[in-house]
Amino acid sequence: MEEARNQTIYFITGASGVGKTTLVHLLREKYHNQPWSFFHFDSGGVPSLAQMEKEYGSPAAWQKAKTLEWIHLLVQDGVSTKIFMEGQTNPQFIQEGFAQQNFKNFKIILLDCPAPEVKQRLTIRRNQPELFTPHLVNWLNYLRAQAREQQIPIIETQHLTPPQLLAAFEKVIAL
Repeated sequence: MEEARNQTIYFITGASGVGKTTLVHLLREKYHNQPWSFFHFDSGGVPSLAQMEKEYGSPAAWQKAKTLEWIHLLVQDGVSTKIFMEGQTNPQFIQEGFAQQNFKNFKIILLDCPAPEVKQRLTIRRNQPELFTPHLVNWLNYLRAQAREQQIPIIETQHLTPPQLLAAFEKVIAL
């Protein structure tokens, strides 16, 4: 892939309820006049766990396959100078996807939040208490550990208002 046009892809990851979708909406609203693109990992739908098992062997295998597909599509975008993608996926899959595309001008950013705050956001604000499970807590911890290990910037969202979240992200990526 030719990177001479100075395209940059920002992959915003994190568990459910940490603010990924909110951040992308804020970016889209503020920068709507820029030649930038904004994507949501789940926009193509998320199958049931049973369907993931049947078609891919496991939820992790589904997540990896979809991450690699998305990155292929993002890298092929020939219009946008900046691309913002949000989705909860394994940072290793993201890195693998960009390596497969031989694309180096990307940055992964983790949005993070303590489990009690995520529980409140999912159960009270989003009315989706079924999403807050022990598996989600393990996922939060896993993503946090991966980000630290791979030196991925982490934005702690617990005490941030939407404008503060946007400002923190802009600072992290020097926007």
